[in-house]
Amino acid sequence: MYEKNKTERYMEITNKTRNKLKERLKATEKWIEHFLDVEKHRSISKKALKALNKDKPFLGFIFGTIYLPTRIWDFISDIIWWNRYRKCCKEVELIKKELESYE
Repeated sequence: MYEKNKTERYMEITNKTRNKLKERLKATEKWIEHFLDVEKHRSISKKALKALNKDKPFLGFIFGTIYLPTRIWDFISDIIWWNRYRKCCKEVELIKKELESYE
């Protein structure tokens, strides 16, 4: 009788863990999808800005100089966010492997 309760308890913990991993997998995949959508829109904005600067190169130079600190910050921020994206992709891979081990 004690063994049965111990086994049931183990299965209950295993099911909870598996469910939490599934929830985390779903949330992480959703974050990845959202990140890629945002990056697509940001790339469109960057292309529009480049096209605008080609039309009026002098103004493009002036604004590029004025906003240089912001552009540097954006570059560093991009590196950080793409690193987070790669981390999430690795998490998805590891969570899927972990879920396979429960089956």
